[in-house]
Amino acid sequence: MSSDPRPLKPGNPRPWNDPRVRSVAFQVIAIIAVGWIGYSLFQNTISNMESRGIRTGFGFLNETAGFGIIMSLIDYNETMTYSRTFLVGLTNTLLISGLGILFATIVGFIVGIARLSTNWLVAKLALAYIEIFRNVPLLLQIFFWYFAVLGTLPGPRQALDVGGVAFLSNRGIIIPRPVFEAGAGWMGAAFVIALLVSVVMIIWARRRQAATGQIFPAFPIATALVLGLPRWRTSLQASPWSGISPRWAGSTSPAASPPSPSSAPSCWR
Repeated sequence: MSSDPRPLKPGNPRPWNDPRVRSVAFQVIAIIAVGWIGYSLFQNTISNMESRGIRTGFGFLNETAGFGIIMSLIDYNETMTYSRTFLVGLTNTLLISGLGILFATIVGFIVGIARLSTNWLVAKLALAYIEIFRNVPLLLQIFFWYFAVLGTLPGPRQALDVGGVAFLSNRGIIIPRPVFEAGAGWMGAAFVIALLVSVVMIIWARRRQAATGQIFPAFPIATALVLGLPRWRTSLQASPWSGISPRWAGSTSPAASPPSPSSAPSCWR
């Protein structure tokens, strides 16, 4: 009697016993259930809003906002629309994000280099900074600075006067807004020229030191150029502050006395 050594092939299972069919069926059922729940919530929300007289859609963007914003990079006042308010919020967000990325990169680079320093004190200070702020949620840090730091400062009417150029209170810091007048372009051009000359001079000084071993004081001279050339350009004009004038809200003269913090809506905060 001979026997077939080949294994028997199993037959095709029935659909309700096939794992592939069941997995697809369960996924389809789950998608239908989630879609039905979402549709029901949407319809319920729409009906409740209509019963209360609440309008839907984006037509409100063309209506007057009726409220002011302390800081705006573009022109804005209370008579403008909600769409303009959205643009103001977007530009403010981009500004804060850009500044945050810039300063976070600078601080992170400096702390990282300090952590690798051979100086014991510098390395330990960098280590302490890293261990304190690492893995601490950003929201918790915001709460700390807002409640523990800003919350302890006096109110706007009793704000701390910082040298007559800024006010510090529990609402933040208020500084005069710079107003660009005649000569500001020359001042900016002088700063850019000083910066380019400083970069070229530093590169030349490094190559000279590598070739001859002689050290050239490039950094002090570069600092003097960047800080002194724009100032020297403004000194050629009638006023030493012409070009960019710090101006307080509600005043037409740069020399006007600063207002109280509670009455400075257009100052930078």
